[in-house]
Amino acid sequence: MPVTIRECHLTQQNSSSTQIPTSSGGKKVPSGSVKTKLCVAIPASLVADTPHLREKTAKLGTIARACAIFGTHEIILYPDYAQQERTEDMELCERILRFIETPQYLRKRLFGLSPSLKYAGILPPLQIPPHDVPRSVHDCREGDVREGVVVARHGGSLEIDVGLERTLECQGALQVGTRITVRLTDVERNLVGEITDPTKISIYWGYRVKQSKFKLATLLEKERFDLRIGTSRYGANILDIWPKISSLMKNSGSILVAFGSPRLGLTEILSQEGKSPEGVFSFLINTVPEQNVVTVRTEEAMLVSLGLLNCMRLR
Repeated sequence: MPVTIRECHLTQQNSSSTQIPTSSGGKKVPSGSVKTKLCVAIPASLVADTPHLREKTAKLGTIARACAIFGTHEIILYPDYAQQERTEDMELCERILRFIETPQYLRKRLFGLSPSLKYAGILPPLQIPPHDVPRSVHDCREGDVREGVVVARHGGSLEIDVGLERTLECQGALQVGTRITVRLTDVERNLVGEITDPTKISIYWGYRVKQSKFKLATLLEKERFDLRIGTSRYGANILDIWPKISSLMKNSGSILVAFGSPRLGLTEILSQEGKSPEGVFSFLINTVPEQNVVTVRTEEAMLVSLGLLNCMRLR
């Protein structure tokens, strides 16, 4: 069965708010703020300098963990190297990043066997709320939220695999193979639920992955973000502009943080479009001032940068 894109904006939602789901132990999951949409932009050539699939997989696992730890809502993969076609690299990144974000009980159905997932066993668990859910109907309760995939369709009724002993009944008109988010409305007699919008859930509910056909500068022109931050060793020292960025982050509905590639920094990447960081970003910042190595790897820069920006947002 082909992999399907996660449904994130659904018109079939039946309720205006979504109850906080609980973990298998009956405790409420961590309730971090999700008022601000945080996106990261990473280059298609991210794994181009890593020769073996095992190391590529490990690198992407680190990136997925960084994004999940700091509540990233969307990962955008953008083409960054004009001289080479990076479609294969981009597709590999998308598949592995989506695989690790998918709850384990849905992975086999959505991804099946794929050569690109040969080393998926080394990926670290994300341990985000959609993954920490009951494994038995007896432990579920009305109002719980789960990820599922449509396995059958009967007129206006759907059968949804939500990782329990039996499928869930739900009203809708989605195609078989579609991944969706559902809220349980009956767990006593039949397992019944309703489609819900994950963007309305009051806690962090994982990230989406999107391939962009546009290069970085064009991408930022077409997609509006309240705050656009680029990371570079040639940027302003983060300590010098900390108060200003912190203030803006607290009042921004959407934030994009962009990272360069192993071979090209953001300045070089943007120059391919005749653009400069000053004309594209709200800020170009150096989150590792006085670095003691020649280059900071993208996955390392993400952990450092997202961690510091998270402190700014919460301070």
